[in-house]
Amino acid sequence: MAETKRKEKMNGKNKIGRREFLGKAALTGLTLPVMFQGGMKTGDAMNDPSSRTGPKEIKTKTKRICIEEHWSNKELDEIGMQWRAKIGSMVSIGPQTMPPSFAARLRRLGDFEEFRLPFMDESGITMQVLALSSPGIQGLTDASKAIDVAKRTNDFQAEIIGKHPDRFAGFAALPTQDPKAAADELERAIKQLGFKGAMIQGHTNWDYLDAKKYWVIWERAEALGVPIYLHVSEPSRDSMKMYAGYPELTGPTWAWGVETATHALRIIVSGVFDAFPKAMLILGHLGESLPYLLGRLDEGYGYTAFEAKKLKKSLSEYIKENVLITTSGLYHPEALACAISAMGAERVLFAVDYPFVDPKASVELFEKTPMSDSDREKIYHLNAERWLKLS
Repeated sequence: MAETKRKEKMNGKNKIGRREFLGKAALTGLTLPVMFQGGMKTGDAMNDPSSRTGPKEIKTKTKRICIEEHWSNKELDEIGMQWRAKIGSMVSIGPQTMPPSFAARLRRLGDFEEFRLPFMDESGITMQVLALSSPGIQGLTDASKAIDVAKRTNDFQAEIIGKHPDRFAGFAALPTQDPKAAADELERAIKQLGFKGAMIQGHTNWDYLDAKKYWVIWERAEALGVPIYLHVSEPSRDSMKMYAGYPELTGPTWAWGVETATHALRIIVSGVFDAFPKAMLILGHLGESLPYLLGRLDEGYGYTAFEAKKLKKSLSEYIKENVLITTSGLYHPEALACAISAMGAERVLFAVDYPFVDPKASVELFEKTPMSDSDREKIYHLNAERWLKLS
């Protein structure tokens, strides 16, 4: 009996927030992974606005800049619904339910002042780098529409940032359906709107960013000196076959990370960073597992080198030289400690994944992670200021 209670207590402690796909899928009739059930605490400030008693700012001696912080609007929500309906027609994961409390978090996506800023203040968050919620522009099929929506979206985000320039910065949304137009929009967003890079929501119609047609984006990003943040996305229908009968392994539990890590490796092995050695890729969720597999990646690639593409460096060197990682999502402190050891503190940036993760929880986890005061300062804000040119 005592052991059962202990396990129940531990399970309660380890329940975490879920990402947008799992929430909005319910709005479109798309089923939800089992692991989402019970994933939210009820009665906390993020889920239940009535439980908030007013700002209680976390005292801090340092700035906190978080760089994977999402937003959306009705037009983008509709794009997401249509995209998820398409995904849902390909993959059946069984009927599931969404906790009612998650709806409150979804409503935060379109807000910038009523809830977002107070939550930032309560958690001692100095600045958010804003980006669209998934699937963003990548949810569109038509290139001309994608170009139009991307421009209007970036202009709107620039207006929001202009109202609170000391609290918000931005990543551009790119119409990757037309790679040349995407590169041009990246340049416009950086030079005219003052954005700090771009976030691409995974594949575009199942095409990946290693394809030569997308190299114009990498070339432009290198020339502009800005990073590309690769966000998680759904795997292909063929890849989803491996999860048949185990829907709890889809989404953020496992499938998204595998999809994004594989996408990143495709970019590396294609030779993108040999062609554009100063280009920079950002991966969330502590690098989507790649920092923990550096030795294995080099070992495996060495075994197949007689058949593999000839690269100038080892896979681990590209990861440590052309990839930055963030703390977005919830994790165990020992995992972050490992990531810092593998990548170096200079390549780790703080992120929350708002509104899907409670900012206060992110700060508390980060504070529990053992590291030097110098490294803490780097990850909290100095690295973002350096790599995103925020200072």
